[in-house]
Amino acid sequence: MRTFALAALALALIACQSTADATARLSGAIDRMGATSARLDMRAVAQAQGSVALGGSFDHTIRAVGELVPPDRLHLMLEGAGRVQEMVIVGRQMWVDAGDGMRLADKVPLGPLTRPTAPLDFVRGPGTPEFAGLGLARGALTYRVRIDLNARELQARMRNDQPVDPDSTGSVEVEIGLFDGLIHRQTFEVKAPADPFSGTGLRTLRTTYTIEYWDHGRRLEVREPK
Repeated sequence: MRTFALAALALALIACQSTADATARLSGAIDRMGATSARLDMRAVAQAQGSVALGGSFDHTIRAVGELVPPDRLHLMLEGAGRVQEMVIVGRQMWVDAGDGMRLADKVPLGPLTRPTAPLDFVRGPGTPEFAGLGLARGALTYRVRIDLNARELQARMRNDQPVDPDSTGSVEVEIGLFDGLIHRQTFEVKAPADPFSGTGLRTLRTTYTIEYWDHGRRLEVREPK
């Protein structure tokens, strides 16, 4: 009976959503996540689409599992990032393990992931949040918010040294816990045209970052490597 009551409440919420509601929920969720530790699982998928002669498309996936401890600590174990197996960011310093132990580094192995709060920075920025229905993330009922992005809005979310093609488009989708107001899943997608003069036959480049959060508020530690 309780499950039915919760479902009925969720359905009632659908009927009265607006851009203002989505904006308020997203803003509140970002603020709460900025002060809430959590475990995370991120998949970064880069896909290049080309001609049939080239095989159609090519995919590469990087997976990262670790802990986010706001405001300034992030630890990730990596798969598919070349030699990089582990990464720790504390404040403005970053260490990576490329098979020979943790060392200070200045090169970022995961695109715009330059700061401990970069996963949340994907969500912040210009654009119009819209209610996108209800969802389910790791068993939690979620309120989904979507923001469609033009090139200017994409650039606001990327590193300064990562120029965005003016014909690029993208989107952010955030799943906010319906009862805890925290982010449980987010997806950041970028679609860019390939260089027509590269001679590769590729037409479009698509990169998708999907991050799931759980164990919100649990006591987690991320320390500087010794």
